[in-house]
Amino acid sequence: MTREVKPVATAFGALVRGHRRARGWSQEELALRAEVSTRHMSCLETGRSLPSREMVLLLARTLGIDLGARNELLFRAGFAAAFQKRPLDDRAMAPIHRAVDLILAQQEPFPAVLLDRTWNLLRANQAAARLFMTFLGAPLAPVEMGPLNLVRALFDPAGMRQYIVNGDEVDTAVLERLARTQAAHPGDPVLSALVDDVREGLPRGGGLVTDGAPVAVLHLRKGATELKLFTVLTSIGTPLDVTAEELTIESLFPADDATDRWFREGFSAVVAGETV
Repeated sequence: MTREVKPVATAFGALVRGHRRARGWSQEELALRAEVSTRHMSCLETGRSLPSREMVLLLARTLGIDLGARNELLFRAGFAAAFQKRPLDDRAMAPIHRAVDLILAQQEPFPAVLLDRTWNLLRANQAAARLFMTFLGAPLAPVEMGPLNLVRALFDPAGMRQYIVNGDEVDTAVLERLARTQAAHPGDPVLSALVDDVREGLPRGGGLVTDGAPVAVLHLRKGATELKLFTVLTSIGTPLDVTAEELTIESLFPADDATDRWFREGFSAVVAGETV
């Protein structure tokens, strides 16, 4: 007798298979890591077995996926979400806001920005505002246009793209970072659209090639202004909320003395009340 394949179980199994393949794992390897039988793992992926809530969470932990993806697995298996997704302005997010404000302020005179999972700019310190004003020539986030997306700004020929000296290096670094994010969220249509948009028209690169520096550098040049920057990422250490987990603070640091001076002199002028 053939066991009935449930649509809910099939949807769950397909999502598990997508996460597993994104990590390059075989079905047997996932079963071994989760300490379940290979037969049971096969039945879960094909939809011949319905997972318990505990099994869904076990596989999610084993796969190392984030809280939003864990909620999606639960939903596909017919269960309620386990983790909240509060609005950023929710009262419960106040400690997060305080931490972000402190980090952005402490990063001065160098740039720092708060980003969501798809690189939308949520907040920026004064140095970042000056950087974007210099190379975009417009306010950071006009209300009627929504938040600035840093990936789109970097790849837009009319945006920062025209001022990037080392375009090939930046392309590869950004696309590899996007690919890692997409691998963790194979079903996210917004992220997939972003990746497709930035890949369009770009040549296929063989890998990240640098001049021997230990980090990827963003090299910008506009007229007499030439800056070299690298980034450091900060995330919430032990998030229990989907929104909190998806926040990233990107801090930019000067990669040479000239860039260091440009930011320090600009910050000093702002403190002195001058227009930069």
